[in-house]
Amino acid sequence: MFAKIILCASNFQLTAGIWSWGRLKSFKVFQNDLQGHQDFDNFIQENLNSKIYLLADTVEEDYRLENFPHTSGKDRKELINRKLNQVYRNLDFRTAHYIGRENDKRKDDRFLFLSLNSTELLDGWLNIIEARQAPLAGVYLLSMTSQVFLKRMNIKASNVLLSERLTSGLRQTYFQDGNLRISRLAPVPSDMQKRKNYFYLIETEKTRLYLISQRFINKETQLGMVIPSLDLEDGQLISKSVEQEQGIECVTVDLNKFARKRGLSPVLLETNPELLHMHLLAGGHLSDNLAPPSLIRFHKINALKNAINITSLVILIMGLSLSAWYFNQIISQSSELDLVVSQRQNEEKKYQDVSKDFPDTPIESSDLKAAVELNEAIRGYRKTPENMMQIISNAINSIPEIQINRLRWMQTNEINIKDEDKTFISQKDTAPVKSYNFSTDSHTLYELAFVNGEIKNFNGDYRSALNTVNKFAEQLKSDPSVAIAEVVQAPVNVSSFSNLQGSTVDETTSQHYAALFKIKVVLKKAGDQ
Repeated sequence: MFAKIILCASNFQLTAGIWSWGRLKSFKVFQNDLQGHQDFDNFIQENLNSKIYLLADTVEEDYRLENFPHTSGKDRKELINRKLNQVYRNLDFRTAHYIGRENDKRKDDRFLFLSLNSTELLDGWLNIIEARQAPLAGVYLLSMTSQVFLKRMNIKASNVLLSERLTSGLRQTYFQDGNLRISRLAPVPSDMQKRKNYFYLIETEKTRLYLISQRFINKETQLGMVIPSLDLEDGQLISKSVEQEQGIECVTVDLNKFARKRGLSPVLLETNPELLHMHLLAGGHLSDNLAPPSLIRFHKINALKNAINITSLVILIMGLSLSAWYFNQIISQSSELDLVVSQRQNEEKKYQDVSKDFPDTPIESSDLKAAVELNEAIRGYRKTPENMMQIISNAINSIPEIQINRLRWMQTNEINIKDEDKTFISQKDTAPVKSYNFSTDSHTLYELAFVNGEIKNFNGDYRSALNTVNKFAEQLKSDPSVAIAEVVQAPVNVSSFSNLQGSTVDETTSQHYAALFKIKVVLKKAGDQ
């Protein structure tokens, strides 16, 4: 699932390598004949679950520069597709590579259009891949990976011609400011194997004349050449020959050092130099894909399957982790439960050991329980006269001449109850039962108090004493907790039927009595305050 298969198809053979975690594990070479196709078919069947990337190294390539008004998104895609259909109407393998924007005022977008004009050398291999429904991820031009190769060599020249010796022949790729412009492949004739210097000179001159004819460069343009070589001495001889004959400045690159730095054995490049480009592609340096959507559909299906498998695996791991956590919780709770049960049994045993010496009681346990519950309910109703005393105390603070002699406090649901006070020295309370503008609940207990008092330092002024008592009653009523504050007995009888005794002539002989009074106070229930 994590392995990649990189293929490189040339005119006569197919090189297939397997990369895993960025390292080349193995590779095979298949000849472009019946036996080679059969061997490749067996190779694909052995690696059906690996992604496949195909590099095309052929002479049947086309490169065109195009400028478009700057667009983006859907508009750009439609514009590119329309142009591809115009330029490469009958070709399936085609793409557009975005280069950048022009430096003029319009800032047009620049694209390099690429295509394979003939897929004859690919058809046999692609038919096998499609027949086995192998996940082909894309088809790419080898020249596009040459662009990555040049960037990794840190070549900064504006006009560079990269001359690479491959199994398929001599590939010369022209770069302008680091961007690919055109590439051509020249097969090496058998009689030129021993005359490499001469072959390089001929093909370089052809490429230079083609660049001038296509107006990529002119005759005065300073062109530089990069020659990668495993044999530095051989490469330097070629460079010297090109410099002398063509006047082109050449740089020789040590492929041994370049390959080792990227984890590839240089020995492999001696017979299969295309492995370097395949290694760069395996490392994630993907270029623009030329393959039509119909050719990579199995790759998309396989990617979807892999995504489902990964998601299922993650869910399975999460489920197992959650199950393990629950199982651990169950074991922990079972241990705690066993401990609680053991403690309960010990407590019951202790109780039984102690209770066996208890005397027998005629009262049933259910009756004892009911008695305890009743006692708890009664406690909820239990109150003290503290609140009533606090209210009376607050009222007295503003009337210092009031003296309290007696306080009778009770809880009752009958607020018309009378105070049967035998020690109260005054006229008896003969007032009829009053009806108050105060709604009562027969199921609610109200705090009620009878306050007996007198006027301190009374000098016989009953009218003043009466006013003081009324003031005291009004002060009590002003408290928000008080529902009723009523003068039950006043310090003087103001009835017109009372007998008058004594003489007003001799004030010293008149008898002065204590100015006694009684007030009934009823508090509101807690929810009404």
